[in-house]
Amino acid sequence: MLPVVRVGDNHLHLNPVKGMGVREFAERFLASGGWFAGLVNLTSWSYGVKIAGAEDYEMVYRLTLDAARALRERGLQVAVILGPHPAELARLVESGVSAAKAASLLARAYEIAAGYVRRGEASGLGEAGRPHWPAPREVVEACNAVLDRVIELALELDCVVHLHVERGGKNTVDDLAARLKGARKVVLHHAEGVYAGYALEKGLVPSVPAREGEITAAVKGGCGFVVESDFLDDPARPGAVVAPWSISRTFARLISRGVLSSSDAERILVKNIEELYGVECKL
Repeated sequence: MLPVVRVGDNHLHLNPVKGMGVREFAERFLASGGWFAGLVNLTSWSYGVKIAGAEDYEMVYRLTLDAARALRERGLQVAVILGPHPAELARLVESGVSAAKAASLLARAYEIAAGYVRRGEASGLGEAGRPHWPAPREVVEACNAVLDRVIELALELDCVVHLHVERGGKNTVDDLAARLKGARKVVLHHAEGVYAGYALEKGLVPSVPAREGEITAAVKGGCGFVVESDFLDDPARPGAVVAPWSISRTFARLISRGVLSSSDAERILVKNIEELYGVECKL
């Protein structure tokens, strides 16, 4: 029988409007060894929220903060990450809004999110960045402008940022590294395991999908990364992208095969999370 490994999931989503429910999620994750959730809001349309102005994101943020509160009541530690996804900008442009106006709206939404960080209600900003799908140049450039503004806010607040970008290997890492301006807690969401070590060298925190192949590739560059499920809480796609309650079993298998040690797993799933978010695992 494989041992239960304590799990800090750096990046996941919950949908209290359409999803499985906070109670069921918490019970399943805790039973599997889960102790920490990096809770990131979904897109506005996932909750049925219509965006006409930046202030409309307040509902998206409040839904996420309420879910976090319910998770904490059930014994999980939670870091809340707030802000519009780059898909929000792309959809605004598709609806006829100019790229410049869409970028201004998202930047303002991030300034609103920064207020929650400033008040201690949230831990960071994100997921900011660029489309990972083909998009018009004006959309990519507008997303980059928002990304740069979010980095400025992170420097001001000394907070965590989750970045959503294309998986472009060293070129993507180099581009992001050039944008950091000294920010110390910039998380590369959905980081490629094979480039995790390189991202660490460049000052980013790789958040690697919790799949065996990705983790196996990542540990070759050291154990300075974190892992994520990027769970979407979509009833039509149960378990997508990775089921958070599968992470403990995945690491237990890797330990049994000698891919990494128990202390390596502790570093990745507990210690790195504690250092990144200033929390303490008490389970």
